[in-house]
Amino acid sequence: MHPGTTDFWDGNWLASPVLVRVGGFIAKIDAGLRVEELRDFRVDLQRIYAEVQGRAVLSSMEHWVELIVDCHPRGSLSVAGTIADHPSMRNTLRFELEGLDQTDIPATVDALVSAEKRFPVLCR
Repeated sequence: MHPGTTDFWDGNWLASPVLVRVGGFIAKIDAGLRVEELRDFRVDLQRIYAEVQGRAVLSSMEHWVELIVDCHPRGSLSVAGTIADHPSMRNTLRFELEGLDQTDIPATVDALVSAEKRFPVLCR
């Protein structure tokens, strides 16, 4: 979002278009997410995949996206989320997904790893 900046606070922002399709609802927003938010979510997903239990959370600093993935002991996942169309507005879509399991995690982890290689976290 801030080309050429190399500091932790400005250099880690990414223009992050988000597309959500849940049932008959479709939401497309142009969010701003931070690289370390995506990295922390990836780390959480890898942990729950390995341990077959726990929670992974993506919570954006400006409240664009809140995503909670719970992994249950038999490998099923519950996903709950909220997406906002603008950080200062109250227009939100809340959703819950069922019917997923831990085998759905690696594709998301791979996508996050690719993003992290392209946009590494700039240190403080």
